[in-house]
Amino acid sequence: MESPHSSLLMVAVPGIPQATMKDDVPALIAPALNSLVWPDLRTGITQGDIVVISRKLVAICQGRLTKEGTDGTLSQGNTPAGIAVLPPENPKQAAREIRRGLDARFGGRPGVILTGTADAAGVDSTVGDINLRQNLVEAAEILMNTYPNHPVVAVRGLGHLLTYEDQD
Repeated sequence: MESPHSSLLMVAVPGIPQATMKDDVPALIAPALNSLVWPDLRTGITQGDIVVISRKLVAICQGRLTKEGTDGTLSQGNTPAGIAVLPPENPKQAAREIRRGLDARFGGRPGVILTGTADAAGVDSTVGDINLRQNLVEAAEILMNTYPNHPVVAVRGLGHLLTYEDQD
């Protein structure tokens, strides 16, 4: 049996357009994921990759906009003045739907994790004593905060931790 690779690559995905209400998340991010160039010069996402998506992007696509100053909203960055974004509705279900949409476009059922609550589809929740999903979210948020117009991060090197099922 071949052992898993001992490297991990994370890339902030450029070229994601500004999300609007009722956008389909997989359709919105698929062109940028398809043209993504990895440090090893491979392109696109493949079987075994994980896609970490800003929950704010998902919430905007769900139409979760409200007036600025409303309690319980997400950070104000990258939103028009006077507008705030509420957290996404049913993030576990949203992660599953995004995973199915990406599978239809790319095949291979990539893992999907949403930032914030680390709700996911197809990614084991723990490895040993660590919370894998939360640690991947924290690492992805470093890239998202460094590159604010990059609400999606692709992860390669943990394909052995993906599941076919969309478990919780």
